[in-house]
Amino acid sequence: MEVAEGPPLLPGGCRDDNALVRFCYHIQSHRSPDQLTRLVHAVKRYSPDSIVHISHDVNGAPLDLSELRTLRDVTVQYHEGGYGDFSHVDRYMAAVDWLNGEGVQVDWLVNITGQDYPIRPLDQAEAELIGSGADGFMEYWDAFGPESHWPQRRVRSRYHFQHRRLRGLSPRAKKLLRPVQAVNRIQPLMRVHVSYGLVVGRRARTPFGPDLRLHGGSAFSSLTWPVVAYLREYFDRRPDVVDYFRHCLSPVEAVFQTIVCSADRFNLVPDCKRYFDFRNSTFNHPKSLTADDLPRALASGAHFARKFDYERNPELLDVLDAHLAAAATPRA
Repeated sequence: MEVAEGPPLLPGGCRDDNALVRFCYHIQSHRSPDQLTRLVHAVKRYSPDSIVHISHDVNGAPLDLSELRTLRDVTVQYHEGGYGDFSHVDRYMAAVDWLNGEGVQVDWLVNITGQDYPIRPLDQAEAELIGSGADGFMEYWDAFGPESHWPQRRVRSRYHFQHRRLRGLSPRAKKLLRPVQAVNRIQPLMRVHVSYGLVVGRRARTPFGPDLRLHGGSAFSSLTWPVVAYLREYFDRRPDVVDYFRHCLSPVEAVFQTIVCSADRFNLVPDCKRYFDFRNSTFNHPKSLTADDLPRALASGAHFARKFDYERNPELLDVLDAHLAAAATPRA
């Protein structure tokens, strides 16, 4: 839910006639204001004509807007943040509504977090997206199909139940309460989860069927505007489906894939072009990358990597900036 909106730092206006294709980078952030500012500078350095839309958690670390105000076509809005709930989807759609409301025309919408960083110069990344001829780059799989990355038990627990979050949990409380989740294995009617806070769920009638096939995938994507516009139209047309997903666990990892893949009209590349490492993941968080992870990340072909802990390893962004400068296409 949108709580407060900061004024546009500089008006986005209409698409620059000299730019054939324009990108919007939608950033969801809640911490590390200095890291966010550095990320925005990196985006604008290699995609100077892009729009940057920042959705900052109203309960997150306070932002110093003075430096961001010096950058062209950067805007900040404040929204209620969350984890594993529908707030991620609401914030994405708020960016779509802002673009529509301001009359800002873009051709691609790319979503990242404040702890992402480009690992390829964005002008080159954008050229790859445009040159593909695809409607979008989005990781997706049939949630119950042979290529699903999730065990069927997880799919059912997340998306065949309607959940209610009772309270947040500290990392220590999550570890202490984790054994309680054993109840999920011995009966089919209710669920208890601790990864996203203390959450309880009840078995529900789903909206899924031949015309709405449940798909999953990464929360991050690069989509052309026709796909984004279809999502906005579907949200308006099917509030029942939206409300169902609103009460699922981790809806951001399924709602867009389910709607777009069920449309059977878009040419999607099943690759989100993001590097993250969930090996030995704790409570569904990717690891914070270190210097040892950079060679693998840089060789991945991804456009962005996450997540970086700027307070703990600020030098990693220096390394990435040097890499981007060395890999950049010389400007005429």
